[in-house]
Amino acid sequence: MSGKSANTPIRPIAFVSDEETEKSMFRKFVETRERIAAAKRRLAILDQTEWILRERIIEVDMERTSVKRKIAKIDQKIINITKASARIPKIERDIKKLNFRNASSMRLEDLILVFHH
Repeated sequence: MSGKSANTPIRPIAFVSDEETEKSMFRKFVETRERIAAAKRRLAILDQTEWILRERIIEVDMERTSVKRKIAKIDQKIINITKASARIPKIERDIKKLNFRNASSMRLEDLILVFHH
């Protein structure tokens, strides 16, 4: 028994009155209720923020889609210009051929006027 006699008196236990226990439990209940209410307010703010962000994401997606369409139109214009540019040498040759044919049927004075302009 580690050096204690069997007859050693037991120390009295500090009992808490029922009223003190009730007050303590009520305080804890109120604190818990306040923490829950604060958590609900934070959750409501987070929910609202989430919806604002979701709406903004939708707006950004719509803007991105619009920009993609504009880029596609510009790309198509570039393709059309590139195709047209590739045809320029052929068109120039055709014009020269036409001018040469027309020139052969013209009088000398008319030819001089054509080549000076």
